[in-house]
Amino acid sequence: MRRESTAGFALLDVLIATVVAVSIAGMAVPLTSRVSDDWRARAAAGYLAGRLRLARLQAVASGDATAMVFDRAADGGWQFVLCADRNGNGVRRADVAAGRDACDAVPTRLGDLFAGVALGLAAGVPNLDGEPGADGVVFGTSRMASCTAVGHCTPGTLYVQSPGGRQYAVRVSGVTGRTRLYRFDPGAGRWGEH
Repeated sequence: MRRESTAGFALLDVLIATVVAVSIAGMAVPLTSRVSDDWRARAAAGYLAGRLRLARLQAVASGDATAMVFDRAADGGWQFVLCADRNGNGVRRADVAAGRDACDAVPTRLGDLFAGVALGLAAGVPNLDGEPGADGVVFGTSRMASCTAVGHCTPGTLYVQSPGGRQYAVRVSGVTGRTRLYRFDPGAGRWGEH
């Protein structure tokens, strides 16, 4: 009786296994990229929602109005600071500029925290109200999300866009100050609460 050895792999077996592994990796890279892109946009939207909740909490706890103040940076992107009223008349642009209202020392840019993510609405994506186009920061002409000592906040919306086109929105309700997170579904062409 003769026995054949099966201790090793034939070159053909190794080549087939390599081709299968490379094929699977090739399919996984785009999927991983999309998941990573969506995660960054979702995390950035969650971060903004948390900062808005913090502004409301600080206003209620301190008894002084608190606001997230948004401004355009030199490159056209958005930056923001958290400011607190120090002279009893609410957070106002003139008081922020004059230093009468206390603000964070350094403005925050979303892209510095979440690579490639920015405040904005992609072309062709309607805003939450179904209208075409919108700025990334929709909080009236003052561009401030301000909260009072009783918990009321400026109603408005922040639109978060990832480099791969994922779109999220953070909406603030005025009377309750509640923040809600939305995600745009490009297949359905509509926003859904997330």
